[in-house]
Amino acid sequence: MPEILIADAMKFMEDSLVKVGASSKNATQIAEVILDSELRGSPDHGLYFFKLVIDWHQDGTIKPDPNTKIIKDSALSTAIEGDGGCGVIGMNIAVEKSITKAKNIGMAAGSVRNSGNIIALAPYVQRAAEEGLIAFACSAFRHPIIPPTGGLTGKFGTNPIAYAAPAGKHAPYVLDMATSSIAAAKVWEAATNGEMIPTGLVEGPDGSPLTDAKDYKLGSSTILPMAGARGYGLVLMADIFANVLSGSEWGHFIWLINPEEFQPIDDFKKTMDAELDRIKASKPKPGVEEIFYPGERSQRRMNKLRNEGILPLGDTAWKATQIVSQSLNVAMPPIID
Repeated sequence: MPEILIADAMKFMEDSLVKVGASSKNATQIAEVILDSELRGSPDHGLYFFKLVIDWHQDGTIKPDPNTKIIKDSALSTAIEGDGGCGVIGMNIAVEKSITKAKNIGMAAGSVRNSGNIIALAPYVQRAAEEGLIAFACSAFRHPIIPPTGGLTGKFGTNPIAYAAPAGKHAPYVLDMATSSIAAAKVWEAATNGEMIPTGLVEGPDGSPLTDAKDYKLGSSTILPMAGARGYGLVLMADIFANVLSGSEWGHFIWLINPEEFQPIDDFKKTMDAELDRIKASKPKPGVEEIFYPGERSQRRMNKLRNEGILPLGDTAWKATQIVSQSLNVAMPPIID
C-alpha cells in the first residue's frame, strides 16, 4: 500500500482540477472533501472517486467554473443556485450561512439547486457539530439507480443522508450513509477490481439478483434501497428535502438546530457524553475489543493521519491516480520511502 504526504495529495488534486477548468478556490474545496473521505477510511469516495470527478468535469456532467450564487437569503434560510457545478461549492456556502444563522436564531436551513455530485456529506455535518450545532443533511438526484419498492425502473440516485451532534470529551456523533443497500461507487469499484457483490443488493433488468459487479449497467440494472420499503421511504425523503424543496433534479439540503434553544450547551454536551459512555459500556461480543458509536472510528483514523501528515492509499486509488496523472500530464504525488 503506497503512502504519500497529505500535502502532496492535495496539490495533485488541485493541479488536476485546475487543468480541467476549475478555479483554484473551487479546486481546493473539492480536493478537501475527497481527502476527507480517504482519511476517514472511505476509499470508494476518495482518490478512486476523484478520477470520476475529473471525468465528469471533462464530459460536461459537472460544470468546471459554475456561476454559483445566493438567490434567496432570509433570517432562517439560504437558497443557492448551483449552476451545474460540483455540489461541494454550493454546499459550502449553504453550511457557512446556516451555521451563522443557527447560532443567532436557534435554527437554520440551506438549499442548493441545479447542482452536481457532492461527493460526501460527513464534512458538512461535522463542521456544524464542531460549532456546537445538531445537523441533518441530504443530497438527491433523479438518476436511474434506485427503484421504488416493487419496481424494475430506477427513479432515484443513491440519495445519501447524514446526521451529526456535538459532544464534550468525545468526538462528535457523525453518520453519513447512502439510502441504497450499497453505494454506487462501491459497485463501480468492485467492477474495477473484478469482485462479486453479495446477493440481495443489486438486481438485473428483470429483477433477478446481480452478483458480478462487471454486469452492472446504469439505466438497466438497479441498486435496491436499504432495508426494503423502509429504505425506499428514506430515499424519497431525501428527494423531497433536496429536490422537491429546491425545485431541481439534483440538489442538496442542510438543516441545523442550536441545542442552546433547549438547554445550555455545556449541559447538552455533558448529557451527550453520558449517552455515548452508556453505549460504549455495552458488553462486547467475543473478539470485539471496543464498542464504537457512528463516526468515532473514522474520526480517530482521520485525526491520526492528519497529525502524521501521511495518506495511505489502496491499489485501486493509486491506479486511478496514475490514470489521472497520465491523462492530464500532472506529476504524481511521490511515494514516501
